Amino acid sequence: MRRYSHGRSQRIADQIQKDVVDILRQKVRDPRIVWVTINDVEVTDDNTWAKIYWTVLQEEKRDEVTKALDSAKTFIRSELSKGFRTYTIPQLKFIYDESMMRGTNMLNVLNKVKEEFRDEEEVVEPQE
Repeated sequence: MRRYSHGRSQRIADQIQKDVVDILRQKVRDPRIVWVTINDVEVTDDNTWAKIYWTVLQEEKRDEVTKALDSAKTFIRSELSKGFRTYTIPQLKFIYDESMMRGTNMLNVLNKVKEEFRDEEEVVEPQE
């Protein structure tokens, strides 16, 4: 099992996140990647892997964006290597970040419960 830490690996993860955003915006010419947001990056302690968590504005485009990111992975890693002074550049793994969707779903459930509770309060008449 790989562990993730907050020291050097976190600094590398932060730099990878910044650089990947720049590479996607300025150098990758695939129109499927236009609205990708990089939410987080985790790097293993040995710097062999970087998990890059991403979302896209239009959920229906998720599959084609996944394919585009996978096909651009080698190019992105190559571009990362130009700006890094580390001995190894981590292998990249793009992972769709479902936390935003789960958060939205949770908020919808809470709002529905709140509305149902409010409706029940209105039905109950005050006793005199």
